[in-house]
Amino acid sequence: MLAEIIYAEDWEIDPRLQFFGATRSELVKVAMAVMAARADKTDNDPGGAEGQLAYIYGTRNTCALFRTKGWTLHRQENIQSVCHPTKDLRVVYQSVDLAARRIHRPQAISGKGSGSDRFIDVAQGDLFTEEQLSAPNLVKLGKIDSGLWYFCVSVNGDEVCAELSLPTCIKEKNFQGFIERIFIIRPGKWSKLASKPKDDTAEFEPVVTRK
Repeated sequence: MLAEIIYAEDWEIDPRLQFFGATRSELVKVAMAVMAARADKTDNDPGGAEGQLAYIYGTRNTCALFRTKGWTLHRQENIQSVCHPTKDLRVVYQSVDLAARRIHRPQAISGKGSGSDRFIDVAQGDLFTEEQLSAPNLVKLGKIDSGLWYFCVSVNGDEVCAELSLPTCIKEKNFQGFIERIFIIRPGKWSKLASKPKDDTAEFEPVVTRK
Protein backbone atom coordinates (compact mmCIF):
# COMPACT_ATOMS: atom_id res chain seq x y z
CA MET A 1 0.00 0.00 0.00
CA LEU A 2 1.04 3.61 -0.40
CA ALA A 3 2.63 5.43 2.52
CA GLU A 4 1.11 8.82 3.29
CA ILE A 5 3.34 11.87 3.35
CA ILE A 6 2.02 14.19 6.04
CA TYR A 7 3.02 17.83 6.39
CA ALA A 8 2.01 18.79 9.92
CA GLU A 9 4.66 21.23 11.14
CA ASP A 10 4.94 24.91 10.27
CA TRP A 11 8.39 24.57 8.76
CA GLU A 12 7.18 21.97 6.23
CA ILE A 13 3.61 23.14 5.56
CA ASP A 14 4.36 26.59 4.17
CA PRO A 15 7.09 25.50 1.69
CA ARG A 16 4.84 22.74 0.34
CA LEU A 17 1.97 25.21 -0.20
CA GLN A 18 4.20 27.41 -2.34
CA PHE A 19 3.73 24.92 -5.16
CA PHE A 20 0.00 25.72 -5.19
CA GLY A 21 0.58 29.47 -5.04
CA ALA A 22 -1.64 29.69 -1.94
CA THR A 23 -0.90 30.45 1.69
CA ARG A 24 -2.24 28.97 4.89
CA SER A 25 -3.93 32.24 5.82
CA GLU A 26 -5.81 32.24 2.50
CA LEU A 27 -7.00 28.67 2.99
CA VAL A 28 -7.98 29.48 6.57
CA LYS A 29 -10.26 32.20 5.16
CA VAL A 30 -12.04 29.54 3.10
CA ALA A 31 -12.65 27.51 6.27
CA MET A 32 -13.91 30.65 8.02
CA ALA A 33 -16.40 31.20 5.19
CA VAL A 34 -17.60 27.61 5.64
CA MET A 35 -18.11 28.10 9.37
CA ALA A 36 -19.91 31.41 8.82
CA ALA A 37 -22.22 29.80 6.25
CA ARG A 38 -23.11 26.96 8.60
CA ALA A 39 -23.90 29.48 11.34
CA ASP A 40 -26.29 31.27 8.98
CA LYS A 41 -28.77 28.36 9.13
CA THR A 42 -32.15 29.13 10.70
CA ASP A 43 -35.00 27.03 12.03
CA ASN A 44 -36.93 27.77 8.84
CA ASP A 45 -34.35 26.08 6.62
CA PRO A 46 -34.76 22.49 5.42
CA GLY A 47 -32.96 19.63 7.11
CA GLY A 48 -29.34 19.33 6.11
CA ALA A 49 -29.07 23.06 5.32
CA GLU A 50 -25.85 23.38 7.31
CA GLY A 51 -24.15 20.82 5.12
CA GLN A 52 -25.51 22.34 1.92
CA LEU A 53 -24.37 25.82 2.91
CA ALA A 54 -20.94 24.50 3.89
CA TYR A 55 -20.53 22.85 0.48
CA ILE A 56 -21.76 25.89 -1.46
CA TYR A 57 -19.59 28.41 0.37
CA GLY A 58 -16.64 26.04 0.62
CA THR A 59 -16.74 25.46 -3.13
CA ARG A 60 -17.37 29.12 -3.89
CA ASN A 61 -14.46 30.38 -1.83
CA THR A 62 -12.05 27.61 -2.84
CA CYS A 63 -12.69 28.39 -6.49
CA ALA A 64 -12.54 32.15 -5.92
CA LEU A 65 -9.21 31.86 -4.10
CA PHE A 66 -7.46 29.92 -6.84
CA ARG A 67 -9.07 31.90 -9.67
CA THR A 68 -7.46 35.05 -8.29
CA LYS A 69 -4.18 33.23 -8.99
CA GLY A 70 -4.98 32.46 -12.60
CA TRP A 71 -6.60 29.03 -12.19
CA THR A 72 -9.72 28.26 -14.23
CA LEU A 73 -13.05 26.65 -13.40
CA HIS A 74 -13.33 23.01 -14.36
CA ARG A 75 -16.44 20.81 -14.33
CA GLN A 76 -16.24 17.08 -14.84
CA GLU A 77 -18.68 14.39 -13.69
CA ASN A 78 -20.81 17.29 -12.37
CA ILE A 79 -18.04 18.16 -9.89
CA GLN A 80 -16.88 21.77 -9.55
CA SER A 81 -13.12 22.25 -9.32
CA VAL A 82 -10.37 24.66 -10.27
CA CYS A 83 -7.58 23.79 -12.67
CA HIS A 84 -4.04 25.18 -12.77
CA PRO A 85 -3.34 27.04 -16.04
CA THR A 86 -0.16 25.10 -16.89
CA LYS A 87 0.15 22.13 -14.51
CA ASP A 88 -1.96 18.95 -14.42
CA LEU A 89 -3.30 20.06 -11.05
CA ARG A 90 -6.85 20.52 -9.75
CA VAL A 91 -8.45 21.35 -6.39
CA VAL A 92 -11.95 20.47 -5.11
CA TYR A 93 -13.66 21.48 -1.85
CA GLN A 94 -14.83 18.67 0.45
CA SER A 95 -16.65 18.60 3.80
CA VAL A 96 -15.28 15.72 5.90
CA ASP A 97 -15.80 14.10 9.29
CA LEU A 98 -12.34 14.80 10.75
CA ALA A 99 -9.40 16.59 9.17
CA ALA A 100 -5.74 17.16 10.07
CA ARG A 101 -5.40 14.13 12.36
CA ARG A 102 -2.55 11.68 11.82
CA ILE A 103 -4.48 8.67 13.09
CA HIS A 104 -7.58 9.30 10.96
CA ARG A 105 -8.00 9.67 7.21
CA PRO A 106 -10.70 12.20 6.26
CA GLN A 107 -13.98 10.73 5.11
CA ALA A 108 -16.49 12.67 3.00
CA ILE A 109 -19.59 13.54 5.05
CA SER A 110 -22.01 12.54 2.30
CA GLY A 111 -19.86 9.81 0.78
CA LYS A 112 -18.54 9.80 -2.78
CA GLY A 113 -20.47 8.69 -5.85
CA SER A 114 -19.41 6.98 -9.03
CA GLY A 115 -18.72 10.35 -10.65
CA SER A 116 -16.08 11.17 -8.04
CA ASP A 117 -14.66 7.67 -8.44
CA ARG A 118 -14.19 8.21 -12.18
CA PHE A 119 -12.90 11.76 -11.71
CA ILE A 120 -10.21 10.67 -9.26
CA ASP A 121 -9.36 7.59 -11.29
CA VAL A 122 -8.67 9.68 -14.39
CA ALA A 123 -6.77 12.39 -12.50
CA GLN A 124 -4.61 10.04 -10.39
CA GLY A 125 -4.31 7.30 -13.00
CA ASP A 126 -0.67 8.01 -13.85
CA LEU A 127 0.51 8.70 -10.32
CA PHE A 128 0.86 5.09 -9.16
CA THR A 129 0.21 1.52 -10.28
CA GLU A 130 -2.36 -0.94 -8.99
CA GLU A 131 0.54 -3.06 -7.72
CA GLN A 132 1.79 -0.17 -5.58
CA LEU A 133 -1.67 0.41 -4.17
CA SER A 134 -2.17 -3.25 -3.22
CA ALA A 135 1.42 -4.04 -2.16
CA PRO A 136 1.65 -5.70 1.29
CA ASN A 137 4.48 -3.37 2.33
CA LEU A 138 4.36 0.41 2.46
CA VAL A 139 5.43 2.09 -0.78
CA LYS A 140 6.54 5.72 -0.55
CA LEU A 141 6.10 7.71 -3.75
CA GLY A 142 7.62 11.01 -2.71
CA LYS A 143 6.29 14.50 -3.36
CA ILE A 144 3.78 14.65 -6.23
CA ASP A 145 3.16 17.81 -8.23
CA SER A 146 -0.02 16.89 -10.10
CA GLY A 147 -3.37 15.20 -9.61
CA LEU A 148 -6.75 15.98 -8.07
CA TRP A 149 -6.41 17.47 -4.58
CA TYR A 150 -9.19 18.04 -2.05
CA PHE A 151 -9.40 20.93 0.41
CA CYS A 152 -11.01 19.06 3.30
CA VAL A 153 -12.75 20.97 6.10
CA SER A 154 -14.31 19.39 9.19
CA VAL A 155 -16.61 21.12 11.67
CA ASN A 156 -17.35 19.47 15.01
CA GLY A 157 -19.01 21.87 17.41
CA ASP A 158 -16.57 24.74 17.87
CA GLU A 159 -13.64 22.77 16.48
CA VAL A 160 -12.73 23.41 12.84
CA CYS A 161 -9.86 21.61 11.11
CA ALA A 162 -8.66 21.56 7.52
CA GLU A 163 -6.15 19.95 5.20
CA LEU A 164 -5.23 20.02 1.51
CA SER A 165 -4.79 16.41 0.46
CA LEU A 166 -4.29 14.08 -2.49
CA PRO A 167 -6.41 10.88 -2.32
CA THR A 168 -5.47 7.58 -3.92
CA CYS A 169 -8.93 6.43 -5.01
CA ILE A 170 -12.53 5.83 -3.94
CA LYS A 171 -13.54 2.55 -2.36
CA GLU A 172 -16.89 1.70 -0.79
CA LYS A 173 -18.11 5.23 -1.59
CA ASN A 174 -15.35 7.08 0.25
CA PHE A 175 -11.66 7.90 0.21
CA GLN A 176 -9.55 4.78 0.53
CA GLY A 177 -6.33 6.55 1.41
CA PHE A 178 -4.12 9.52 0.66
CA ILE A 179 -0.75 10.07 -0.97
CA GLU A 180 -0.08 13.48 0.59
CA ARG A 181 -1.78 15.45 3.34
CA ILE A 182 -0.98 19.09 4.12
CA PHE A 183 -2.44 20.14 7.48
CA ILE A 184 -3.83 23.70 7.31
CA ILE A 185 -5.80 23.98 10.57
CA ARG A 186 -4.74 21.48 13.21
CA PRO A 187 -6.78 20.43 16.26
CA GLY A 188 -6.79 23.07 18.98
CA LYS A 189 -5.81 25.94 16.65
CA TRP A 190 -9.24 27.16 15.55
CA SER A 191 -10.14 29.26 18.61
CA LYS A 192 -7.08 31.44 18.10
CA LEU A 193 -7.74 31.86 14.39
CA ALA A 194 -11.43 32.60 14.91
CA SER A 195 -10.61 35.40 17.37
CA LYS A 196 -8.95 37.48 14.65
CA PRO A 197 -10.68 40.67 13.40
CA LYS A 198 -13.83 40.18 11.33
CA ASP A 199 -12.12 41.56 8.22
CA ASP A 200 -10.10 38.34 8.05
CA THR A 201 -13.26 36.39 7.23
CA ALA A 202 -14.09 38.39 4.11
CA GLU A 203 -14.80 36.36 0.99
CA PHE A 204 -12.42 36.53 -1.95
CA GLU A 205 -13.28 39.01 -4.67
CA PRO A 206 -15.09 37.27 -7.54
CA VAL A 207 -13.32 36.92 -10.86
CA VAL A 208 -15.27 38.64 -13.60
CA THR A 209 -14.86 37.33 -17.13
CA ARG A 210 -16.07 39.09 -20.25
CA LYS A 211 -17.69 37.28 -23.16
